[in-house]
Amino acid sequence: MTASNINVRWPFTGNQWFPLIALIKKCGVPALVDYARRTVDRTDVDSARYFMRGWSELPPMPAEGAPVHRPRPHLRAVGGQTPEERGIF
Repeated sequence: MTASNINVRWPFTGNQWFPLIALIKKCGVPALVDYARRTVDRTDVDSARYFMRGWSELPPMPAEGAPVHRPRPHLRAVGGQTPEERGIF
Protein backbone atom coordinates (compact mmCIF):
# COMPACT_ATOMS: atom_id res chain seq x y z
CA MET A 1 0.00 0.00 0.00
CA THR A 2 2.81 2.39 0.84
CA ALA A 3 4.43 1.72 -2.54
CA SER A 4 1.14 2.89 -4.11
CA ASN A 5 1.29 6.07 -2.02
CA ILE A 6 -1.55 4.96 0.24
CA ASN A 7 -0.60 5.87 3.79
CA VAL A 8 -3.17 4.77 6.37
CA ARG A 9 -3.15 3.56 9.93
CA TRP A 10 -3.46 -0.18 10.59
CA PRO A 11 -5.27 -0.20 13.97
CA PHE A 12 -5.86 -3.97 14.05
CA THR A 13 -4.82 -5.88 17.15
CA GLY A 14 -4.87 -9.53 18.11
CA ASN A 15 -7.40 -11.58 16.20
CA GLN A 16 -8.70 -8.49 14.31
CA TRP A 17 -6.04 -9.32 11.69
CA PHE A 18 -7.69 -12.63 10.75
CA PRO A 19 -10.41 -11.13 8.47
CA LEU A 20 -7.74 -9.13 6.64
CA ILE A 21 -5.54 -12.19 6.20
CA ALA A 22 -8.55 -14.10 4.84
CA LEU A 23 -9.22 -11.30 2.31
CA ILE A 24 -5.58 -11.37 1.19
CA LYS A 25 -5.86 -15.12 0.57
CA LYS A 26 -9.24 -14.77 -1.17
CA CYS A 27 -8.63 -11.74 -3.40
CA GLY A 28 -4.88 -11.20 -3.49
CA VAL A 29 -2.87 -8.15 -2.54
CA PRO A 30 -3.05 -6.49 -6.01
CA ALA A 31 -6.88 -6.43 -5.91
CA LEU A 32 -6.91 -4.97 -2.40
CA VAL A 33 -4.39 -2.28 -3.31
CA ASP A 34 -6.28 -1.45 -6.53
CA TYR A 35 -9.53 -1.02 -4.58
CA ALA A 36 -7.78 1.12 -1.97
CA ARG A 37 -6.16 3.27 -4.67
CA ARG A 38 -9.53 3.96 -6.32
CA THR A 39 -11.09 4.75 -2.94
CA VAL A 40 -8.31 7.10 -1.83
CA ASP A 41 -8.60 8.95 -5.15
CA ARG A 42 -12.25 9.78 -4.26
CA THR A 43 -12.12 10.43 -0.53
CA ASP A 44 -9.76 11.00 2.38
CA VAL A 45 -9.01 7.80 4.26
CA ASP A 46 -6.95 7.64 7.43
CA SER A 47 -7.49 4.02 8.54
CA ALA A 48 -7.30 0.68 6.74
CA ARG A 49 -10.54 -0.26 8.52
CA TYR A 50 -12.31 2.00 6.03
CA PHE A 51 -11.55 -0.45 3.20
CA MET A 52 -12.75 -3.63 4.93
CA ARG A 53 -16.36 -3.55 3.71
CA GLY A 54 -15.37 -2.89 0.09
CA TRP A 55 -12.60 -5.47 0.21
CA SER A 56 -15.06 -8.07 1.48
CA GLU A 57 -17.20 -7.53 -1.65
CA LEU A 58 -14.34 -8.14 -4.11
CA PRO A 59 -14.49 -11.34 -6.17
CA PRO A 60 -12.07 -14.14 -5.41
CA MET A 61 -8.87 -14.58 -7.40
CA PRO A 62 -9.11 -16.97 -10.32
CA ALA A 63 -7.98 -20.49 -9.54
CA GLU A 64 -4.36 -21.33 -10.28
CA GLY A 65 -4.06 -22.29 -13.95
CA ALA A 66 -7.47 -20.88 -14.91
CA PRO A 67 -7.56 -19.56 -18.48
CA VAL A 68 -7.22 -15.80 -18.78
CA HIS A 69 -9.62 -14.01 -21.12
CA ARG A 70 -7.78 -11.63 -23.41
CA PRO A 71 -10.25 -9.82 -25.66
CA ARG A 72 -9.15 -9.39 -29.24
CA PRO A 73 -9.97 -6.30 -31.24
CA HIS A 74 -13.04 -7.00 -33.33
CA LEU A 75 -12.50 -4.13 -35.77
CA ARG A 76 -9.89 -4.49 -38.44
CA ALA A 77 -8.45 -2.37 -41.17
CA VAL A 78 -10.38 -2.67 -44.46
CA GLY A 79 -8.86 -1.57 -47.71
CA GLY A 80 -5.81 -0.30 -45.85
CA GLN A 81 -7.86 2.04 -43.64
CA THR A 82 -8.53 1.73 -39.92
CA PRO A 83 -12.09 2.23 -38.63
CA GLU A 84 -11.05 5.68 -37.40
CA GLU A 85 -9.75 6.64 -40.86
CA ARG A 86 -12.99 5.45 -42.45
CA GLY A 87 -14.98 7.73 -40.11
CA ILE A 88 -16.63 5.03 -38.05
CA PHE A 89 -15.43 6.63 -34.79
